[in-house]
Amino acid sequence: MDRVRVGFIGCGGIAQFHFRHMPNIEEADVVAVCDKVEERAKAAGERFDATPYTVYADMFEKEKLDAVYVCVEPGAHDGMEFMAMEHGCHIFVQKPMSLDLDYSLRVRDMLAEKKLISAVGFQCRYAETLPRVKAWLAGQQIGMVSAHRLGGLPMVWWWRERAQSGGQIIEQTVHNYDVLRYLLGDVTAVCGMGRQGTMGEIENYDVDDASTVVMQFESGVVAQITTGCFSPPGLGKSNFEFFTKQGILEYGLGGNYKIRQANMTIEGKSGNDYGQECDDAFIDAVLSNDQSLVLSPYADACKSLELVLAATQSVENGGELIRIG
Repeated sequence: MDRVRVGFIGCGGIAQFHFRHMPNIEEADVVAVCDKVEERAKAAGERFDATPYTVYADMFEKEKLDAVYVCVEPGAHDGMEFMAMEHGCHIFVQKPMSLDLDYSLRVRDMLAEKKLISAVGFQCRYAETLPRVKAWLAGQQIGMVSAHRLGGLPMVWWWRERAQSGGQIIEQTVHNYDVLRYLLGDVTAVCGMGRQGTMGEIENYDVDDASTVVMQFESGVVAQITTGCFSPPGLGKSNFEFFTKQGILEYGLGGNYKIRQANMTIEGKSGNDYGQECDDAFIDAVLSNDQSLVLSPYADACKSLELVLAATQSVENGGELIRIG
């Protein structure tokens, strides 16, 4: 294979993120796009000179695709991944991959069975400074981690409905949980508390305004993530503080970091377009049939999904301790 024929299911906000990257990948040809909203499908089709569809089954029946991007809201996964794999397509699925762990595990197993390439949209793993941060932490005795993900309410209808988004932990802060897993390994237990009441002016809103979740890793490290969707514009934050016996590491989700030790301070900034690199890696992996090029394969992403689903369950149950694994 020297070129990849790409299809898209979903042409909304997150698809636009990936659309911006496609022209920069010489070997990728977007040949078909699908969205339930006909106007969006037509607009995307015109953008790439691709055939637009409103029913993804029709797209698979009429097109010969090598890879498919699944860019739908978390509650909308209704079998499109399985149909894509039945047609031999490699898949890139936007996070979170679904609200049903069993569904995602079946996707994982079918990917392995058919030996197809996969990726999940955890683009924060591709920040160019993250390997340096991971290497520094590997040589430390980490005691605990404190993390925050505070921002405003995303202004799309489905985000504020728990049945569609799963809430902020699952839909948004999953990036932060995933970065912690990437740096520290797997989690064995979680418990959390949440609250509502600050967003009463928002119609059809039933997700938590804020939550704090504590987790323990297999290594024994204890971490907490506080997240909220009520911050005014420009006053949000998304960061981590790693407290070790040797010093403190501050890391921002975008890749900037500062290491403070007794007699030394080291700072670094990430300058790469890690979203572009995430898409580059997937297309390169498809071209070379090399899953190892992808930092966020579907099988590993299932562990991050399991973690945020457990964290959300604990919050919903008033702090229930949930064991993982």
